[in-house]
Amino acid sequence: MAGENSCGPKLHEVELRENVGRETIARYQAQFRGAAFECLSLLEDEALDRVYCDYQDDFVSRLNIDGSYIYNFFQVKTKGKLNYQWSINDVLGIRKGAKTCEPAKITDSYVGKLLIHTIRFENSCGNVVFLTNVHLNDDLEGLRDAILEDSDNNYYKLLLENFNDALCPEAPIEDQGIIERIKKLQLKSNISYLNPHDDKFFSEARETIYQYSEIDLQRSECEEILNSLISLVERKSFGKLLKDIGEEDLDDVAGVSLAEVLDILSISKAAYQSLRDGGDSQAIKNASIIHRLMNKAGASERMIEFVSDCKVRWDIWFRDKRHSIPEFDMNFILEEIEKNAAEWVGSGENLPLLQSRIDKVSSSLDDDDLSSTLDRELLLGAVFSFLVRGNA
Repeated sequence: MAGENSCGPKLHEVELRENVGRETIARYQAQFRGAAFECLSLLEDEALDRVYCDYQDDFVSRLNIDGSYIYNFFQVKTKGKLNYQWSINDVLGIRKGAKTCEPAKITDSYVGKLLIHTIRFENSCGNVVFLTNVHLNDDLEGLRDAILEDSDNNYYKLLLENFNDALCPEAPIEDQGIIERIKKLQLKSNISYLNPHDDKFFSEARETIYQYSEIDLQRSECEEILNSLISLVERKSFGKLLKDIGEEDLDDVAGVSLAEVLDILSISKAAYQSLRDGGDSQAIKNASIIHRLMNKAGASERMIEFVSDCKVRWDIWFRDKRHSIPEFDMNFILEEIEKNAAEWVGSGENLPLLQSRIDKVSSSLDDDDLSSTLDRELLLGAVFSFLVRGNA
């Protein structure tokens, strides 16, 4: 028997019966990557306050606009063959060159399942987005252009004419309302980071993190951070949801917040909050710079938060005093602060040296009025206000 078995076919030589498992894994990986990349937008967009994973759609981003929530819905659809081109029939359920269509096919299409959000969520629906790693064919690109430009297009016309029958037959919407809803549809193609084995995900994400936070990551650091972020998205996607779930529980179980992204990036949440509450327009970036500098100096989280608070106090003091203090005196103060900040960084940051530098600046203030109002905490804040501007 052993001799007979040794002559049999090897594992790879027998035609694969099915490959659903691997295709499903690849689809989820693409979905997780798409959601993870959207989570990085939390670093940039102050209005964007949460990303929900695998709830209502593949992922959903929530914006807080003056106390009102707006939701953007995303579907991720990938193809293993990178030369594949999505067709009108694939995405909308309308045959090529058709003069008529079946509303039920629009209902069941990817576009139909996205556009239904514009009806169910009414004014709280922002955009509905189809994301893919491959291209759209000419017909589908023509539809995309027609939606953007209100240009003449047969498929756009069929979608308009059949919108009510396909998506809201019991409560028809007037033509202008249909147009407004269709304009929320976005078709985004050739997104390379959705490919499960494409390294562009790491390079693009690294650039995004640097752009928003000025954290310049090594490749290994970037992969570790992004793998942690994808793992977070995966946990949120598979978290058990009750049928009747409250908003807070939903936020916790399925939503990713800025605080969780900051935690993965090792940016002090308390320092960020202090800077943002103080009106710092670049709170994320500045918190990351302060955290990096102070962490290198061996500072605790408490000290990092203290420094951030001092920077906020300095910014307020400077805005208030820069026009009342003589320009001659102010320029000499700033010169002394900048020189000591640069020398501290240049000499290898440590806390005792920072303290001595602050004392040196303080002792240089001859004016009694200045020394009484410009205390050491404000000077510490001034040093870091200078450092986060990148002048050192």
